[in-house]
Amino acid sequence: MSTKSFRDTMLYPIVFMLVISFVFVGVLAVMYRGSQAKIEAYEKETYQKMVLSLLATSIGEATDTKPFHIIADYPNSYNKYVKEISFAGLDKRVFIAEVDTVVLGYCVDITGKGLWGTMRALVALSPDFKTLHGISIYDQMETPGLGARIGEEWFTNQFNNFPILKTDGKPGDYVLDAQLIPEGAKAEQTNQIQQITGATITSSSVIKMLKGEINLVYEAYLRQAKL
Repeated sequence: MSTKSFRDTMLYPIVFMLVISFVFVGVLAVMYRGSQAKIEAYEKETYQKMVLSLLATSIGEATDTKPFHIIADYPNSYNKYVKEISFAGLDKRVFIAEVDTVVLGYCVDITGKGLWGTMRALVALSPDFKTLHGISIYDQMETPGLGARIGEEWFTNQFNNFPILKTDGKPGDYVLDAQLIPEGAKAEQTNQIQQITGATITSSSVIKMLKGEINLVYEAYLRQAKL
């Protein structure tokens, strides 16, 4: 009478795979826990560098320093000139750049809806909020090679020193309407932005995000000024 060993049963490969799975899950969990602090520190540093780079030109003009040197001096320059603040009633991260208590500009974290998901960006604004100094789109889910090109410099650079407020703005409608023109076309007006070929919806989504979010930020800024 022969007796089967456990290895010869149908249960053995199931148990074996379960044990292997538990071992690998445990190893991955330990590795994640061990690197979590480093990952969070890297993400924080990357984020702060984006904020600093958007405010570097304003800081450089006030301190007679080239923006490149401002950015290269991170984290010293960030800790010296930039701080996070809040506006009453506004659930967004807001950063301010100051030199000797003089406000040089603001940087705000904004969100919008793209074609395939949420877009997140940082925008730099002048102290009076009349001018958009720059934008950095740091998170988006758009189509590679098409909508994802909103992160390319040629597209975002169009918003550098872009007039953003209406001269006759009213509550709920303070922000100028940007006009999209074909990619490669020459802008003949200050409010014209070249759209991305084949990604009209995504290009329009960026414009809608800027208009809607900056309008909310400016209204919060006005409320804060009255306090």
